Amino acid sequence: MFWEEVTPEEEDEMIKKAAEWISKYDMEIAVKLILGGVKPFSYLGGSLSRFFLGPVVPFIGHREDTFICTFEKKENIEKLLEILDAKKRKEEIKQEREVASKKGWRRFLPF
Repeated sequence: MFWEEVTPEEEDEMIKKAAEWISKYDMEIAVKLILGGVKPFSYLGGSLSRFFLGPVVPFIGHREDTFICTFEKKENIEKLLEILDAKKRKEEIKQEREVASKKGWRRFLPF
C-alpha cells in the first residue's frame, strides 16, 4: 500500500545522512549505546512504527518511510555503527596530529 521497497542505493544514502546528522550534533556515544541495545529488536520496532505511523505517512511526505524500511534491518544498523566508528577514529587521529605538531607548553593549550 504505502510501503515501497527501498533500493540498496537509497539505503546507503539514508545511512550516510543519519551518520552525518549524528556527527553534526556530536551524539556518537549516545547513539552507539541506544542502537547497541535495540539492534535485536529492530524488525519489531519497524513493524510497530508502520502500524502506528501508517495513517499519518501520506500526510508527512512522499518518502519518509525510507527511514523505517532502512533501519529495520540489523545489517544497516551495523553499517551505521561502523561508519560512526570510522569517523570517530579519523577525528582522533587528526587531533593527535595537531597536538603532536605543537611544541613545548603550547601542546597543553586547547587552541
